[in-house]
Amino acid sequence: MTLLRHTIVSRTGGYITRKLHVPHEVWSQGGAKLANLPEKVRVIDVLCAALEELQNASTDYCGQGITGVMVFPAGGAPGKKEAEKWMSKLDEWANVCEGVTGSMGKKLGVGEGFGVKKSSAVTSWSSKVARSFDKLTNGKNLDSPAAYVNGLAKLFQQAQLLDEHTKALTSSPLAQSYSSLPPELRMQLDLRLKRSSEFFASVVLTFVIRDLSQLLDKYAKKGGQWLAE
Repeated sequence: MTLLRHTIVSRTGGYITRKLHVPHEVWSQGGAKLANLPEKVRVIDVLCAALEELQNASTDYCGQGITGVMVFPAGGAPGKKEAEKWMSKLDEWANVCEGVTGSMGKKLGVGEGFGVKKSSAVTSWSSKVARSFDKLTNGKNLDSPAAYVNGLAKLFQQAQLLDEHTKALTSSPLAQSYSSLPPELRMQLDLRLKRSSEFFASVVLTFVIRDLSQLLDKYAKKGGQWLAE
């Protein structure tokens, strides 16, 4: 996601594989008709709002830093109580992911392999997510390619929070934010972070890569027309 974000925010674009360079202009070209754009903008807005709350919880848990040496809010490394509170926030984030998949997965053609859990809690969160769609996007032009692309850049930036926690939890030696926790608690936290990775891979990146493929194809055809002229 960092590489994809770079192609959006950098004037020169960027490589998303060793051989595939995506020009910045690919994202801003006119005339591209992407499917279900309003729904995607809604999904992105809800995820960004949820990640903002998760960022606040992360700051409460381990301060501004995650992987390096830091000064913790309470004056010491997080203990079991703080970690369990952080884990509950990760559970709330997971419920948002489940709700998004349950509400929009079928329409967007995403979520295969993610395995949404069938429970009353997930059903409740699906309803909350549906209400959030309307609240967060009220008065916003949802059919705007610019809103979609800008939203993606913001989402990819905010999602780095999860990557930083994953690195902190799996580094050797362990980062201060996790080094004092019992192994079983670290394992539970790791499972939740892996679940987040699965969500982005099977839901968000599925429709983003699909759209990028369409945009690249249109960009290449335009380039061919320019050469022909």
